[in-house]
Amino acid sequence: MDVLTVSNRMTLGSIWAIVLFSFVSLSASALSHILIFIPAFYGLYYFFNKRDLNLSKSMIALFFLVLFSAISVIAAPDIQNKAKQIFKLKYFVLGALAVFPYRLLFERIQSKTIRIMFNTFLVLIAIGNIAGIDALFDGYHLLRMKRASDQHRAAGMYGMAITYGYGIEFIVILMTALFINFHDKISQIANRNLFIVSMITCYMGFYFAFARGAVLAFVVSFPFVFLYTKKKMFKVFMSLGVLFIAIMTFVVFNTENVPGGNRLLMSAKSDSNMIRISQYQTVWKAFVEKPFTGWGYRNFEHNVHHLKTKYNIAYPEFMSHAHNNYLEFLASTGIFGFLSFVLFIFFWFWEMYKRNDQLSIIMVPFIVSLSVSGLFQNTITDGENMFVIMFLYALSQAFKKDQKIFN
Repeated sequence: MDVLTVSNRMTLGSIWAIVLFSFVSLSASALSHILIFIPAFYGLYYFFNKRDLNLSKSMIALFFLVLFSAISVIAAPDIQNKAKQIFKLKYFVLGALAVFPYRLLFERIQSKTIRIMFNTFLVLIAIGNIAGIDALFDGYHLLRMKRASDQHRAAGMYGMAITYGYGIEFIVILMTALFINFHDKISQIANRNLFIVSMITCYMGFYFAFARGAVLAFVVSFPFVFLYTKKKMFKVFMSLGVLFIAIMTFVVFNTENVPGGNRLLMSAKSDSNMIRISQYQTVWKAFVEKPFTGWGYRNFEHNVHHLKTKYNIAYPEFMSHAHNNYLEFLASTGIFGFLSFVLFIFFWFWEMYKRNDQLSIIMVPFIVSLSVSGLFQNTITDGENMFVIMFLYALSQAFKKDQKIFN
């Protein structure tokens, strides 16, 4: 058995780990990184030898993001185990390097294998969604065999409802883009009825997760589902989206807090919103103090109490990340890490947009969703979400332009 065959089998195993565990178990999802490690460097070596690395601008921005994040850790005096902290950058590193073994695999993978994997994913995510909703109403999670992790919101198989809410929204917008634009061709990659049933459970889980930022991300990204195929519908839903956001903004700014009320209609002055604002204020103070190196990648939350106390910012007892992807990098890695992240998102969007092919139709709404949801939640350091985000990134970079998903 030659090296290429072994590499492809390990790469396929890594993708299977994403399929089986991405919405089931964070610890088990780590198997995807273990299996892709060797193929990633073999693929890098393979394409380097062929002088065909073909690094995209988003990949270059991603590598700079890793570089500046690592520097921020080295420069942070309060991080004792710097190697362990730098190791957390593996999501970005392996996400970028996985592009190379994916290229090799997609030249040889059979459509039958893709169909089996997709159907398996649809079954597992549907079971997780239903179990999470049942746990919300019953108070006990049958599959996790423990008390529901959140008594007020569905959390799927996750331990945190907010992580699930933002993660399932990514799947909802992807499935929506697939179904609306390729509803007559779904059977080429999955069982059509299974796809529809699974999509319905995703919508249900998404709603009952009551993740307000994720809902806003869906409203903003939904028009982009029609961007390439139905220009008039794109304009109509974009207008409706603006109207919806305006109405909801008016409502939340003119609503009093009602205990037990619908979280999607929570007052703008609720504790949840005020806590987020306090985090944003703390980010600015953190950036002003350390504008170039930041406080260390994923180390901002460990300094929140100190900064809030120092600058008399509200909710000093709330020590968490920035609840915003962009501000998290600004505080943690400084201006250069922040700019690298912004450029990564921008170039990824632009690369997918200008392809103008089947992949664009699916990926552009997803990237818009990721960009918007990142304004309200720090999805970029959630391991559960990062496995999915970086898998989709590598997938999008590995596909050649005009390479068809459907015939």
